[in-house]
Amino acid sequence: MNNKSPFARRFLNSAATRILLGAMLAFGTATLVKAQGEIASGTIVGAGSGSYVYNLTFSDAAGATSPIGSVWYAWIPGQFYLPGVPTAAFAPAGWTANISANSVQFVANSPANDIAPGGSLSGFSYQAAFSPAQLAAAPNSGVSFAYSGGLFSEAGKQFTVQAVPEPSAQILLLSGATTLWLMRRRTGHSAGS
Repeated sequence: MNNKSPFARRFLNSAATRILLGAMLAFGTATLVKAQGEIASGTIVGAGSGSYVYNLTFSDAAGATSPIGSVWYAWIPGQFYLPGVPTAAFAPAGWTANISANSVQFVANSPANDIAPGGSLSGFSYQAAFSPAQLAAAPNSGVSFAYSGGLFSEAGKQFTVQAVPEPSAQILLLSGATTLWLMRRRTGHSAGS
């Protein structure tokens, strides 16, 4: 015994359809967010003269659902981005480093050494004849790929390693800014006298 008008039945069915579609969209979005995999980031600091040393730190975001088990630094499929071939490469304990043309591969020796979501790991480095300025000028030099296991264990995620100025450059920049501020302050006091 249904005493609702055809219009009321269509409205209820359409409202139910919207609710069902909204719930499906919310579930699909939550599933997509959960399927993030590794969410890599990295920093690099260069120092030295003649033979330059580059120290890297890699991180996996807290929202990641997979650890990082390998990183191919300065590389995407078919492209090598460093301005020259490194002369040596080093990895922290539990990882290996391998120079591959103008790039470096870092691979964990076992899943126990992976970078867990929310974690970071330093101790990755390489030596090269090119300077930090040459590295900064090389297009895409920080573009890299991270994998949840070994290299090519899955599709991987592209990310960019960000350059961090070496401490001496930061001190020089800070002292220059302080000097400018003091000069401006003195000029302001002189004009007011």
